[in-house]
Amino acid sequence: MTSVDFDREELFAFDDHFFSLMALHKYDRRLIEQTRKSLEEERHFCREHLAPLVLSEDRKHAEDPHYLSWELVRLAGQHGHLSNFIPKFMGGNGGALGLSTPLVEETGSVDSAFSGLMGGHGLGLAALMMTLNMEVLDRVAQKIVANEKADKPYMIDCAITEPTAGTDVEEIELYPKARLMCQAKRVSGGAVLNGRKVFISTGHMATDHVILMPFDLKDPVNNHGCFLVPGDSKGFSLGRKERKMGQRAGPASELVFEDCFVPEENIVLAADEFPEERYRDQFKSLLHGVLGITRTVVGAWSTGAARGAFERSLVLAKQTKHKGRTLVHQQWAQTILTNMFMNVMMARSVYLEATFALMMNLSGGMMRSIPAFMNTNLVKRIFQSKGFKKLFYSTWLRKKMLDRMISIQPEQDDRIQVMSSMAKVVGSDMAMENCHLAVELLSQAGLRHDRGIEKVFRDAKLLQIFEGTNQLNRLNIFKHYFARHLPGVEVF
Repeated sequence: MTSVDFDREELFAFDDHFFSLMALHKYDRRLIEQTRKSLEEERHFCREHLAPLVLSEDRKHAEDPHYLSWELVRLAGQHGHLSNFIPKFMGGNGGALGLSTPLVEETGSVDSAFSGLMGGHGLGLAALMMTLNMEVLDRVAQKIVANEKADKPYMIDCAITEPTAGTDVEEIELYPKARLMCQAKRVSGGAVLNGRKVFISTGHMATDHVILMPFDLKDPVNNHGCFLVPGDSKGFSLGRKERKMGQRAGPASELVFEDCFVPEENIVLAADEFPEERYRDQFKSLLHGVLGITRTVVGAWSTGAARGAFERSLVLAKQTKHKGRTLVHQQWAQTILTNMFMNVMMARSVYLEATFALMMNLSGGMMRSIPAFMNTNLVKRIFQSKGFKKLFYSTWLRKKMLDRMISIQPEQDDRIQVMSSMAKVVGSDMAMENCHLAVELLSQAGLRHDRGIEKVFRDAKLLQIFEGTNQLNRLNIFKHYFARHLPGVEVF
């Protein structure tokens, strides 16, 4: 009798698949209750304050491609969304530093464009946090908090993508093949930047810009730099604002640098600051850390879009008649709605697993470099003292945190990359699938702007493209998962 030939069991090992169960030994009841409370608050904000503006803001962008959604930014500031990424000891509310992905799903279910607007700002803060330059991070955080309720709040962005490099800047292995154009050069008192960045989320609304740019195009990975560039810097200008099909409220901008001088205090990170051999993988740790977080967030955001298509379809199915009966009473429609609901549940399960992968395996990154107790009011009071800030800004402490960040084991990094890419791919594919099903269910009613599904459809497509296309992320999953069990296999 022929036996069934299964794959080697380590392909489906417990450590690679059951992060939520692994996390149970660190179960924190207070964390769950805080998550529940935050989710209820976010749902109230989205439905009572954000939802009434969603379609009208989208129409304004359709009518005027130069329009900027400052009304949405002001709304975000009034409800603490701009400082949500900032720890309490720095003056923020720290709400997005815990188990925050369900909150992202909630926002995405109402408006992906608003999620993108907040995401561009949050990406800038995530990049600053991963550089571990606490002096610059604190300076930016104070500006965000102080101006959150202003007529035009202080926002930042993060610029990585270049016109001729595209997705190549999303993976370390692709950097040697990337046609990079942007380059920084050391000069007396700082650095000079030249080149262009494109498709930068929130670029036209950001006051300051977080720029990743190498000092040497021949070896960009080991000669990286991160810079904080104010919008009024000499040699810096804004180029075109993309006329987007979806997520219009979150501008995608071109940033232009022509001998743009950056003073020393705004050089957030430079490879030559840490010449020791053990820091050679610092840029890889920074990039992987940021992408591990942002791709997981996009997974939650995409799940929200899938849910938004489902929820809107359910409402219309209870109102729309076909052959004399409302759709919700017809078996074929019930099947489609059930499939949409299952898609949401599947996407959610993956991004939650990715969230737990981050919680369990980022032991060498920010979650360990800045422990949870620092997100408390007690530390906020201590932080105000000059002595504490001097220590907090010190190179000694920065190196200690950097040592912990780069100490992450390869298999831990692999797990984060696998699950974050999977969350992004599954979530965004499910979002598009649900949008297709919504139009199939509702026909012409699903294409009317005032019903909302048409906008969700346009918004969802972008989720498959940014933070590395879904095609790239599939290869990333293969590289960090299957390649571990297939020695010698080439991916990129």
